[in-house]
Amino acid sequence: MTLPAIVRLAARAAVTLSITLAPLAISPPLHAAPPAIPDEWFFDGANRPAVLKALEGKPAPTLESDAWIGAETSVTANKGKVVVVDFWATWCGPCMAAIPENVALVEKHKASGDLVFIGVHDSNAGWESADKVAKEKKINYALAKDKSGGPSAKAFNVQFWPTYVVIDRAGVVRAAGLIPNHVADVVEMLLKEAAPEAGSASAAGEFPAETYIGGAKRPQALRAVEGKEPALAEKIAGVDWVANAPAAGWTSSWKGSVVALHFTTPLGALSARELERFAALEKEFAAQGVVFAVIADSRAERKAVEQMAAAAKATMPFGLDGQRKAPEPEGGMTAGGTTASAYGVARHLLPTTIIIDRSGKIRAAGVKTDKIKPLIEKFLAEEAR
Repeated sequence: MTLPAIVRLAARAAVTLSITLAPLAISPPLHAAPPAIPDEWFFDGANRPAVLKALEGKPAPTLESDAWIGAETSVTANKGKVVVVDFWATWCGPCMAAIPENVALVEKHKASGDLVFIGVHDSNAGWESADKVAKEKKINYALAKDKSGGPSAKAFNVQFWPTYVVIDRAGVVRAAGLIPNHVADVVEMLLKEAAPEAGSASAAGEFPAETYIGGAKRPQALRAVEGKEPALAEKIAGVDWVANAPAAGWTSSWKGSVVALHFTTPLGALSARELERFAALEKEFAAQGVVFAVIADSRAERKAVEQMAAAAKATMPFGLDGQRKAPEPEGGMTAGGTTASAYGVARHLLPTTIIIDRSGKIRAAGVKTDKIKPLIEKFLAEEAR
């Protein structure tokens, strides 16, 4: 954005921020359509950019970042909560002026935990000052730096700074391009809405709840990895390949391919049965370029894993997960291995599967074996992004 454009925006924001509206009493009847958000609450009102308006009513795009101040998070990981995404920059006057309102809004709803606020900084300039700004202004929410090239800003059709996007409990964009002093109005409106029903797709993730181990109660660790583009080589480097060891640099070929990682244990008939299903999928889809691999629980004995691979007549890479150096939490609630932990896979949910799409993002985490095929078919039909 050019300097004259920024100046014009700052002037317009200053004028718009001075507008005071009479409170809007909204008391919709049960099962009524969601209340409309007044045009006056947006920059340029009814004439706001069509590309921003087009986001509304649709699932929120994925955020991509390469640096964080505060705990890393995502829209997907916060289904069931209201999420505010603020596209901002330290060089943007209106952005800086609105920060105290952001801080007050987050503080107001801190106790309930129903509001998540994410500040996404411009990828081009100003991030080097973000830590100082965060401390001086006592910012109490996570700040992320958009990846090089601004993929997050592009996905959210950012036209000016700041751009506020408010996402409802179901993960759907409800308002894009709000005036800063009306963000709280929309948040209050959406907090009154009920969370999605447990069986709905939005309650569990991108796909229906029955897709996942644990359904709508799938662990947060699995939800949190979805939408991320992991450092694949690093997250699988500790595996001891006991059968069909892949060639060096194997993971470099994953970009552009659909990848299915099956986490299992050599204990129990269920694991053997699910592995048989997974191996059948490998035979069906490997010719189409889908990458398959099996990673066994780090606590398993190597001989038992070798026997499991032989019994399944597996032709895909089959390995024993690496041991973590850090002690495991009590109660056996994590898989313990380096790879399983990196992908959010808990030991008590084995066997389960992680699926990565063509763009290299974790698209579905904790998938039931009988739900893998339709997801692979869907991701094969998509172009790499």
